[in-house]
Amino acid sequence: SQGPRLMRMSYLAGAMLGLLCVACATPPDSAARVDDALFVLPGPFSEQTTLADLQAYFGRANVRIVEPGDNAGERRVVLFEADPSRRAFVEFHDAAKLAGVRSIAVRDAASRWRGKQGVHVGMSFAALQAANGKPFGYAGFDDSGRAWVHDQWSQSLDDSDSTLGRLDVGAGERMYFNVELALPDGGAGLPAGAYPRDDRPLSNDPRYPRLGELASVVAISASTSLDDEW
Repeated sequence: SQGPRLMRMSYLAGAMLGLLCVACATPPDSAARVDDALFVLPGPFSEQTTLADLQAYFGRANVRIVEPGDNAGERRVVLFEADPSRRAFVEFHDAAKLAGVRSIAVRDAASRWRGKQGVHVGMSFAALQAANGKPFGYAGFDDSGRAWVHDQWSQSLDDSDSTLGRLDVGAGERMYFNVELALPDGGAGLPAGAYPRDDRPLSNDPRYPRLGELASVVAISASTSLDDEW
């Protein structure tokens, strides 16, 4: 009779619809939710972080290996290449084998990545010093209006000062936290004495009272050195 046959057909149609709904509800790997705790530098990363670790953290589809021909240099990895809010660049001490993480860098202004104490691309120089909790040292500015902070967060202000900056390497961390700074338009139009040139001053140097509002963070990164004894 037609009754049982129609019931079987209805059951099969319902089952197929259910499978389709499950497929639609499961996001593709590139859109899968990633724990916000992973978008922090240095976060859980270290020199020992492997390519497999990155694929497990962020999804294999979101970890692209860039070959030298595409990069005009060494092999590296790009995370979320097409998504400025999650993009990051990973370089290795052994680029050929993609082994030994050398650095993880973020440059996009719209990035959700954060550094220690919430440091982010676009933060002002003054806010960066406040985040560190004390003046820090830096190298710059060069002819392009760029400066860099690497392992200079805990400058001694006097003989009795042994305090650490909040952006220095903390307990359990295995990477340095770094910042790249820039002046608007590379410093064009600014008075000659508004900022240091090819120097290594402290961030609170009284010679540059406007620097706190002029300079800003254009990149954050975490890095390692083969000489680290962690």
